[in-house]
Amino acid sequence: MFEMKIHETWAELIRYTGEEKQAEVPALWEGLPIREIAPYAFSGLSITHLSLSDSVRKIGRYAMYNCLELTDFGFTDGLADLGAGAFTGCHHIRHLSLSCEKGETSVLRDILLEVNEELTVDYRAVDGKALLLFPEFYEEGVENTPARIIEHHTHGSGMYYRNCFVNRRLNFQEYDRCFPYAIGQEREDVLIRLVVSRLRYPYRLDHEYRSIYEAFLKDHFDAALACYTKARDPQTTSFLMQQYRKKNECKVLDFSL
Repeated sequence: MFEMKIHETWAELIRYTGEEKQAEVPALWEGLPIREIAPYAFSGLSITHLSLSDSVRKIGRYAMYNCLELTDFGFTDGLADLGAGAFTGCHHIRHLSLSCEKGETSVLRDILLEVNEELTVDYRAVDGKALLLFPEFYEEGVENTPARIIEHHTHGSGMYYRNCFVNRRLNFQEYDRCFPYAIGQEREDVLIRLVVSRLRYPYRLDHEYRSIYEAFLKDHFDAALACYTKARDPQTTSFLMQQYRKKNECKVLDFSL
């Protein structure tokens, strides 16, 4: 399943050779901790899920290059070094799982900057959990002919959210302060999923922004119920009904449809 290179006190994963769509890198190989993922170790493979143990410290450049079917990636805060272009071509990745076991510094922002599509991050800390949506963004160059320059424009609120890090730590207050930018640039369904995820798992959510999110949900409550009903997400629809139905005096929907 794995081709390994053995160093004196640790192992390096050179290539994944398994056929399973869901790949999980173990902590040990022949009694040695797996410390590194070599460059191009998973490139071009048809894996859909990849998770790393907390022993992995480094991912080499272009390690997941053109993994076109990859949708989920799990890692811990033990991962300290992400090689350039590690996720180049991974245009279908939608979900990240981060387990913060040693602290709160991580390569999360590095991954978010490599993937400009919308991403949902399952953030697990020692003292709680957050579910965070990072909207899509894209950049374009527009030629300004009279000035003979190329002007670079960034579209979408995703870049604002990707800049909510200080010393490789996610600042939750800064994340919540980006919401006004999202309102001005994102679709209603994106805003709904961002708000509901934050309210359902309110890790480090200040009272000020809880109130702002709840006010938004009140104005879009029926749309939120319809969104999660269509997605066949009974846990979230149940959360909405239990926590906010009375507050918003919404109509009862038929969730069996």
